[in-house]
Amino acid sequence: MDQIGNLELSWAQGYNGGKAHYIDKDVICYLCGHNIKFVAEDGAETVFNFPGEGVGPFAAHSLSRCFAVAEKCLNPKIYVFIYPTFRQMSILEKGAQLEYTQLFFSSSDFLCSLSGIPEFELTLWNFQDGSQLCKFALSREHIPTSLSFNPGNWRQICVTTEKNITMLNIEQSDKYYVMQPTLVQFGKFDWPYHRRVRLPSTDPDADDEDEYVREVPTRASTRMTRYTVDVPKAAKAGLVGELAERLDDIQDKTDRVKPVSQVWTPIGDLYIGCKGGQLLKVDGESHKARVLYYPPKVPETPGSRMSSAGIVRESMVDMKQPVEDVSDMLLDGSINCVGLHKRGLYCAGMDGTLRLVDVKSSNVHVIEKCHVGVPISSMTFSPSYRHVILGSTRGTLHLYEPGTADSLKLLKDLHHGQFVGISCLPGNEHCVTAREDGEIQVWSIDKGNMVSSFNVGVPVFSVACSPMLHVCAVGTAGGVINYLDMTNVEAPRIIQGVRVYEGPVMQLVYEDEGRYLLSASEEGHIFLIDGRATEGFKPLAHTETSMEDAQGEIQAVTTYTDSKNTLRVVVTHNTSGNKRMGANYLTTFEVSDDVMRDLRYNCNSLKYDFKDKSIKKVSVKLAVPSYGAAISEGNTMFTMAQNNKAVQQHTLPSPEELPKLPGGRVLLSPHHKWLASYGTDGSVLLRTIGQMEKTVCITPHDYRIGGVKCMAFGEDSQNIFTTGFDGVLTCYSWNPPLTQRSYTPTGMGKAKSAMEAARAKKSRLMTSQKEENEHLARMTDWTPEDIMRPASDKMPPMSREEKEKAKRDEAFERDEIYVTPTPIPEPDATWLQVQEMESFKEEDKQYADVKKNLRVSIRDMRRTLQTMLKNNETLPEIEQLNRHEFDLDIEEQLRLQAEADQEVERVREEIEFENLAKMYLREMIKRECWDEMVVKGRAVQAFNSNLEVSNFPMRERLPETVKLIEKVTKRRQVEIAEVKALDDRHIPMPKKKARKEHIETSTKPAITTAMFLSILQQKRYGYGLDDELNEGEDDDGREQPSSTGSLVADTIGYNISVTDILGAQYGGGNELFYSQFELHSREQKVNQIILLEDAIYRIKQVFNKDFDELFIKKEQEIGKIKEKNKRIRKIIADLDFAEEVIEPSMGVAEKPETLLTVEDDEVKVERYYTPEQRKVMEKKQKEEEERRARERGDNARERALNQMMGGVLEIKKEDELKKDIPKPAFMTQKDENDWSEDEQKLAKEFEKRVKELQEEREKYRKQLETELRKNQGLIQEGMATFDDMMNTVFMKKIKVMMVIYQEELKILRLRYSLLVEEELGTRESELNRLMEHKKHLKSLASQAVIDTRKNVDNYREQYDILLAEDKVMDKAFKREFNDVSAVQQDQLYRLFKRRPRALKITRAEGDAISLPNPFADRPSTARQNAQSKAYMDTAMEDLDKPVNCPEGVEPHVWERLCMYRRQKVENENLLKLRAHTLAEMQQFQQKRQEEDDQLKTDIDSISEQLNKLREDRARFNLNLEVQLLLKQGQVEVDAGSFIHDYKDSALIHRNVVEDLNGTIKQLGESKIASMVESKDFRKGIIQLEWEHKKMLMVIEDLQNKMKDVQFMKVTREIQLFLNSPDYEGRKSEEVGKLELTILQQKKIHEKDFIKMKENDNEQLLKELEDLNVSVHERKHIEQVNADRRANAGAEKRYQEIVQRRKLVDLAKAQAQEVAVLRAEVERLRMRTFPALVQVEH
Repeated sequence: MDQIGNLELSWAQGYNGGKAHYIDKDVICYLCGHNIKFVAEDGAETVFNFPGEGVGPFAAHSLSRCFAVAEKCLNPKIYVFIYPTFRQMSILEKGAQLEYTQLFFSSSDFLCSLSGIPEFELTLWNFQDGSQLCKFALSREHIPTSLSFNPGNWRQICVTTEKNITMLNIEQSDKYYVMQPTLVQFGKFDWPYHRRVRLPSTDPDADDEDEYVREVPTRASTRMTRYTVDVPKAAKAGLVGELAERLDDIQDKTDRVKPVSQVWTPIGDLYIGCKGGQLLKVDGESHKARVLYYPPKVPETPGSRMSSAGIVRESMVDMKQPVEDVSDMLLDGSINCVGLHKRGLYCAGMDGTLRLVDVKSSNVHVIEKCHVGVPISSMTFSPSYRHVILGSTRGTLHLYEPGTADSLKLLKDLHHGQFVGISCLPGNEHCVTAREDGEIQVWSIDKGNMVSSFNVGVPVFSVACSPMLHVCAVGTAGGVINYLDMTNVEAPRIIQGVRVYEGPVMQLVYEDEGRYLLSASEEGHIFLIDGRATEGFKPLAHTETSMEDAQGEIQAVTTYTDSKNTLRVVVTHNTSGNKRMGANYLTTFEVSDDVMRDLRYNCNSLKYDFKDKSIKKVSVKLAVPSYGAAISEGNTMFTMAQNNKAVQQHTLPSPEELPKLPGGRVLLSPHHKWLASYGTDGSVLLRTIGQMEKTVCITPHDYRIGGVKCMAFGEDSQNIFTTGFDGVLTCYSWNPPLTQRSYTPTGMGKAKSAMEAARAKKSRLMTSQKEENEHLARMTDWTPEDIMRPASDKMPPMSREEKEKAKRDEAFERDEIYVTPTPIPEPDATWLQVQEMESFKEEDKQYADVKKNLRVSIRDMRRTLQTMLKNNETLPEIEQLNRHEFDLDIEEQLRLQAEADQEVERVREEIEFENLAKMYLREMIKRECWDEMVVKGRAVQAFNSNLEVSNFPMRERLPETVKLIEKVTKRRQVEIAEVKALDDRHIPMPKKKARKEHIETSTKPAITTAMFLSILQQKRYGYGLDDELNEGEDDDGREQPSSTGSLVADTIGYNISVTDILGAQYGGGNELFYSQFELHSREQKVNQIILLEDAIYRIKQVFNKDFDELFIKKEQEIGKIKEKNKRIRKIIADLDFAEEVIEPSMGVAEKPETLLTVEDDEVKVERYYTPEQRKVMEKKQKEEEERRARERGDNARERALNQMMGGVLEIKKEDELKKDIPKPAFMTQKDENDWSEDEQKLAKEFEKRVKELQEEREKYRKQLETELRKNQGLIQEGMATFDDMMNTVFMKKIKVMMVIYQEELKILRLRYSLLVEEELGTRESELNRLMEHKKHLKSLASQAVIDTRKNVDNYREQYDILLAEDKVMDKAFKREFNDVSAVQQDQLYRLFKRRPRALKITRAEGDAISLPNPFADRPSTARQNAQSKAYMDTAMEDLDKPVNCPEGVEPHVWERLCMYRRQKVENENLLKLRAHTLAEMQQFQQKRQEEDDQLKTDIDSISEQLNKLREDRARFNLNLEVQLLLKQGQVEVDAGSFIHDYKDSALIHRNVVEDLNGTIKQLGESKIASMVESKDFRKGIIQLEWEHKKMLMVIEDLQNKMKDVQFMKVTREIQLFLNSPDYEGRKSEEVGKLELTILQQKKIHEKDFIKMKENDNEQLLKELEDLNVSVHERKHIEQVNADRRANAGAEKRYQEIVQRRKLVDLAKAQAQEVAVLRAEVERLRMRTFPALVQVEH
């Protein structure tokens, strides 16, 4: 086969939505399976077949016009090719062991690759020369989501993962490169090296405080004080190493942003898009980031919902509000791709919308949007930034011009999806492919362009094209074969659809000439269908595998037509159920023209199932399971072996070995000369039938993705089409024209034979093809109305059966013969079902008479049976038969009975299993909670109250526990004995002290703060330690300590007796306890815990003994009460009282063992007895009845007792008193008057006896009542006594529980201290690990500093040498040009010093003002260097032109000057480059030195932490936490919260407080006495001063009076008073005269006044009359005009009254305020005056 020629790739089609790159200004490239596809914006396409092994990641460099592809194999390589020549530039090796995951170029000469498992290393390459520069190991925990170079600075790389954002700075020292990471910080914290930086939360309102910032209040005993130790959470969890560092991430449950895309800005900042729609911005200098945008929150109210179209609210209130357009928002998945443009930031994602976001303003908002309609997975700008290419996972490529509306252009639409088949149309011009979602695509064979596409609307499983017609058969999931007319390949149409079977159509194969179409179903049926349009594509017949064990899933169908037009079919199928095992059975049959002429004869029935004999069907089992099948001339069959992938032929001498991947197929070429094998290994091997050993191999698809799925030959076998699981369609051709290769002579002959076979076949089918095509053109479009009808429109599947059932029931009621109607096929019935219906119709016609006779017989039988049932109902009940005995179908009856028995057995088994599980659970609970308890848990309840006391349930001690207690006891005894021996011996104090410290059992603990205060107080106040013994005394002097003795009151030299300890009072005493001040070592704490647990156990034992005595006491008391109740019931029965008897009993809590047994009265359901149990019970009952019958017979003993003693052996008094005295007969027979004397005496005697009997009865009754009350009193007294005893035990239980809780609290505190010690040890291990790690880094950093310093020194030496050489050249100029004159020499020297002006690069290419490229103002470093070099070369050429030569200078001198100047310029440029490199190396050295210093600082910090940790551990072990029990009055700390905070408190002896209080009281009394004395003295001084002031004021008053007397004027009245001897008499006379005068004037006045008043009254009477007349007139007028006048006057008056009232109220309020103000003024005025208090003497 290899002699034919070369099989080269002609074209390939397919796009899966991967990254699309611009490799030129208008050329896009992307991966296309195993190839790289290049597509120009105008539609031109080129494909490059990658020569490496497998295709990994891919990247393109638009500036350098090159692309890089990584292999996908072990030790993969990276190939760099130049476009468009596809010349290999370099190969990058040894960058990964297994795989590469990403490749990306910088804007200069560097390429970065990311390897996968196991390295996860980022490698920097120089792709120009293929050298590896440096590596950086990334975290293996999180896969990077995006990586990119800074376009303006290739030394910066950003790496984003789902957990962090890392900036990598590439530092260079000559040829040595290093990547230094820096984590991007969020918020206001700069996390230390041991902390992981967290990304912000997706919720902007979430509280993201760290544990180091937030202070959580805890219990008082664990609050941070100077005595507590703080350790990180990792130490508390016991984690060391990597888990300790990851603990924060593990415990972080906050939903955080997940970066997925990134883009750089010209100034070095970063915009990062997140998966949830958040947008981040990173400052490139400070490496600080913040969230620019949060998407709107999803509504959580039940009345609203979030859809893909945005927020939709369904309440009436929200419907009125305008709904914001969702396309103007950035939602989840809308920033998966980002790109920077001069107009802003472009974002795209899975929502299918391209948005331009304004990120420069304070409010991030969308200013432009373009709806693409498909999910966007790739976005890349062209080099000029005038276009952007958008890739989608749907297989589309869109071209968009930013800023131009309606500029979206569909560049490629390949509809990405899995191929299910490929076939070629007649004419060898087009091929057809089908995808699993129903997309049918037509491709041109010569160029590979997609001509058209058509979707059938349902999933597709197979496809085949007719060799004769332009028809494509498509097999769908519903069993329908759709036929598409491909006459016009640009507009395919469905012309027919036939549903062959119910399952999917998995196999479709056309016969070589297109006469027949074979289809295979999952059930093993093989259908033969007419492939001609003139016959309507009618199914002809079918067959199936004849052997039951050979039925299975069909894997391959192949055909071959011989010269006699006999169709030979081979079918392989798998019966094991495992597809990967290959086919293990083969079925072959042949269909000849003779069989098809008499099809009805060669079929078994009207179902048209072939007779096996007619088609010569044979089924055989394959010795070796195989894949695929192909038959050729001479019935030669080819298969591919499953075990070794060898192509097997019965005459094949040595099968060829292929890759051992499971799966594969074989295919013959149309001319049956070439055999192709393909499979999951991704390779296609071609061989000729005659020479199977020579092959041609191509690898169109990668085996890692699934390899080759299907394959097809062109009609002339010159083209080979393959489709893979990667969604790519490839076409390989023999020596395509573009390769400029030709056939070999042998290959030319074989190619001509293939083409001749194709031409012969075409000419042979030309006539029939023309007729069939004409018929196709006349066929109308087919619409699958019935098959594709929705389920809601179809008739319910049970409606026809229900209708038939109703008719059948109606016929039975009328006693008529019911004839089953002829079945009608369903609208969506398959062809096989239709044929079955037709066969049923034929059978109905053939056996109509027989069926009629049977129906008549059945009707007669039914009538007879109904008559028998009626007769049976009339018979007596004993003679009637059961209903089931009339059932004629005995088999059905037995079947139903068996099913019922099986169901009963199943239910019984389930119940038994449930009961067994419950019994197991009961036994487990009983064993754990009852059987293993030495002391069963029970309680005792009081008689007259709800009081209840329970014991302590106790398990038996394990032997290990007992041994451990004995071990600790012996060890403790030895320690005490050793301490006592040390005290008794005369050992010097230092040695003695050292020995005690060594055994760590000294009775004197380390001096803690509390002990220091106690000792200080003892020295200050002079009391002894004996006073501490009375610290816990009550008022009566008895001590109440708080523990079992573990806290000894005297911790320095005195001990308290164990019997005085509170725990010892309840059985928990032990002399072996450690003092709480001695528990320093871990061993002591563990021993103390064991001793305390033993003490608790003993305390419980002691209490349980008391409880057992109480329980026995109650049992005895209940027994006494039961004995007394017997007598009480007898007395109550005798007295006929209605009193209740107290019957105490033990409850369930007191006797819990009753829970383990179930009494019969507790079961509420009727007990089920088996037949055997019933027989035993009946037998016992019968024996009991016989025994009773024997006892009821003649019993002489009982008869004698009744006759002789009245039936009793002892006569009781109460029985005699119950008997009445018999009344004499005459008293009832005679009247009282007729009695005789004797009878009267007898009557009196009878009355006397009756009276005595009554008295006796009353006396006896009182005795019984007294006895009843006495017994009841005794019962109540006993119950009360027991309740008192129980109260005592209950109080003891409370105290015991208090003691137990105290001891358990001590145990918890000790265990807590042990836990803290473990945490401190864990923390120390972590710090030591960090120390070792930092020391290792420090050694590496120190070595790097030394190496860098050496390199810098060496490079500086080279630079100094070069600088010296440059200066020598300058100085040697005159010597070099000494052959010219001095004037010319000066001119030449000036020209020698002349240099071109430096190039100022401000644009990347031309005038970039109008370019949308945001990086146009900042070209890359490589481009700057290239432009500078080109500019310098051009400028130097201009300077070297002869025009610039001075006059008189010889040409050879000028040439020599130019050469010398060029050498000088090159040296200067080299010197500048070396200076720049030296500066970089110095900077690199400085950074390495800073790293070394930082590591040193970190080591010092860790050392400080270790020292502090050791100090904390020592302080923790010395400053012990002691448990004390204090009275309430002895705690003088304010209770600020529920749990007291004692961190700022001190423990002081009570005597100290009492002495201080006494001293304070004494000083207070003396101070009060001095204050009283001072007060009295001050009071005397004040009184004297006041008396002095009073005397002065009296003197002043007397002086004023004296002045008044001196200056007073003497009037006549005074003179008269002084001169007249009888001044009073004279005054009285004057008064008398004046009174007489007044009387006289009064009389005269009265006369004149009376006369005047009378005149006035008369005048008023006249006026009154006139006024009355006027009033009456006005009243009359008012009454007349009352209705006409408005009510305005009243309203006005009312307003005036209201206004006046308000004014009055205002005046009153103001008057009140004035009064208040006056009072205030008076009060203030009085404050300025002194108050003089009269002092009583």
